[in-house]
Amino acid sequence: MRTLTNPNHKKPAGYKLKAVIFFVVTHWRDDDTSGYHKERMEVIQTCLETMRDRAHCDHTFFVWDNGSSRLLLDWLQDDFQPDILVQSPNLGKGLARAMALKMLPLNAVVCCSDDDIYYYDNWLFPQVGILRLFPNVAAVSGYPIRTQFRRGIESTLEWARACAKLEQGRFIPESWERQHAASVGWSWDKYNKLTENDVDYRMSYLGQRVYAQSHHCQFIGIVEKISQVADAAVDGLLTPDEWPFDVALGEVGLRLCTEERLCRHIGNILDEDLRDVR
Repeated sequence: MRTLTNPNHKKPAGYKLKAVIFFVVTHWRDDDTSGYHKERMEVIQTCLETMRDRAHCDHTFFVWDNGSSRLLLDWLQDDFQPDILVQSPNLGKGLARAMALKMLPLNAVVCCSDDDIYYYDNWLFPQVGILRLFPNVAAVSGYPIRTQFRRGIESTLEWARACAKLEQGRFIPESWERQHAASVGWSWDKYNKLTENDVDYRMSYLGQRVYAQSHHCQFIGIVEKISQVADAAVDGLLTPDEWPFDVALGEVGLRLCTEERLCRHIGNILDEDLRDVR
């Protein structure tokens, strides 16, 4: 039964999404503060705070939490206070991202991040500049890593050969690669052997130099473009990486990365040079 008319019927929502949206999927299943997870809370806090505080851009911050502990949820609600906080059972990052993209304006710039990425000052605007300069961009990252040249860049290289200047070599600094290896728990010898046959692809277009890659752990793009392939990661939820998503992005547009390192992977432990940020 219904009587009268809801006075809020057809009224617009009270919050209007900004043109730039930061999106992070968080997950910390329990309050374990020992062993592997002993710094997990601080890692997530560092990621979210550096992402927000060092962007220098008006934005909507959207956190999708995948079944985390009360400790993290309380911090998100009471201290960090994102503009949007979804509390969900653990759906996996790929499915959470696919569902969240359906909630966003198609013309918005979405900045997607894992919850263990460290952001340097002014990380956003160089990526937005690349997104606006190059044609048909699928994703732009600020996190150049040598292994990301392995898959899903064929169309990007084909475009670069026809429309830009393309270089092949080893351009990413060894110090960055060493830090990345440490963040994923590999010795330098192991990482060196793993990447001994890999090369970096760098292109120049209208005075802008970029790498021919993007990274599923951190990237920005237009919602409409990324939404086309968001489901590609859903099939690989339990795999250790998101290669299907990277490859799918490469099929719908250019995958690009800044030459400058604007963010980096933390891992499960904060290095000393990353600690003094909060």
